[in-house]
Amino acid sequence: MIVINDIETLLCSFRSSAPVRGLTHGFYRYPARFSPEFAKAVILQFSKESDCVLDAFMGGGTAVVEAVANGRNALGIDVNPLSHFITNVKTTPLSDRDQEAITIWADKLDFENSWWGQITSIDPRLKNMPNEARDALAYAVSTASQLEFPRQRRFARCALLKLGQWAIDCRKDVPPASCMKDQLLKQLMDMMNGLNELVKSAKSNGTPKNKITGKRMLYLGTINEAVKNKKFAGAFPRPKLILTSPPYPGVHVLYHRWQVDGRRETPAPYWLAGLEDGHGESYYTLGGRSISGLRNYFIKLTDTFGAIRQFIHPDGLVVQLVAFSDPREHLPSFMNAMSLAGFEELNLFGDSYSGHQSREVPNRKWYAYGEKKQCASNEILLFHRPRR
Repeated sequence: MIVINDIETLLCSFRSSAPVRGLTHGFYRYPARFSPEFAKAVILQFSKESDCVLDAFMGGGTAVVEAVANGRNALGIDVNPLSHFITNVKTTPLSDRDQEAITIWADKLDFENSWWGQITSIDPRLKNMPNEARDALAYAVSTASQLEFPRQRRFARCALLKLGQWAIDCRKDVPPASCMKDQLLKQLMDMMNGLNELVKSAKSNGTPKNKITGKRMLYLGTINEAVKNKKFAGAFPRPKLILTSPPYPGVHVLYHRWQVDGRRETPAPYWLAGLEDGHGESYYTLGGRSISGLRNYFIKLTDTFGAIRQFIHPDGLVVQLVAFSDPREHLPSFMNAMSLAGFEELNLFGDSYSGHQSREVPNRKWYAYGEKKQCASNEILLFHRPRR
């Protein structure tokens, strides 16, 4: 029988408006990411050390990071290579030598005398990039390639990804080059401190530094592909906890682009991370915002959780946070998809809490299809178990 040992702690973490911080959570502002406080509370409530936690839509890897930090095994799956890249960097420890090499690299950067106006062959992933930021980051990326080890190069690229997001995403005015190096050095220090904090937390929960990467497995693709190809077979025990936040039906979320000076978009994150991207919005959101797109969303959702149903432990629990552009219409369709996939809803809060628990997510603004009132910033907490 599944019970909540501490309802108030779980609800408090769910409704918390505290900023995202701690461990490696600040490496990148992935859209619609979990609250680390909530992810940790769920993991501690519904799993034990050495249990396996699965996030089938891992996004920025919050659930994976919290699982590893708290002595659990973690499986993370996502179709977005940016998600895979970020989560990998967030959960790969660096040696003192690695940190020293990366710091020396950053110290030597001279953004004010870099490549201004010298890029002649424009990569399509640089579409709509402000020229000054584009040239400065291109210069930094080229020097990062000289770092000795792949983990050093990935960490440096992730730092530049964070820098680029700070300088460009949703900003009207790009900071001057003189500010970019100071910001990069500050962010690098924060990132390294966060990684050291993750190592310390994992060690206190029984996982030494050299075993951290062995506590998590990441898969670029869908859960359907992973299950079919037995990618996780025998690696960890069958997951008893699925902690995830699937794409929101009918909600416009830019998982794969930055916004530049208003409504223009750029795929520059993929360029900075050294990744390819050729997909549109609906690829990352299970379906577009049209009527046919929403129909496809629920078909894919059923398929996804049908695969999870084959993989989850018989006594497992699915915990989800979901927002809807039209809850009255889409929530019943969502619950029907879960039922068709072989799950039944649980009310773990008892009769003293009526209806679904929801929260207004701070600082979240999405474009919701067909609604004057924005419901997409209201997340609903759902619990399901495999139907027996």
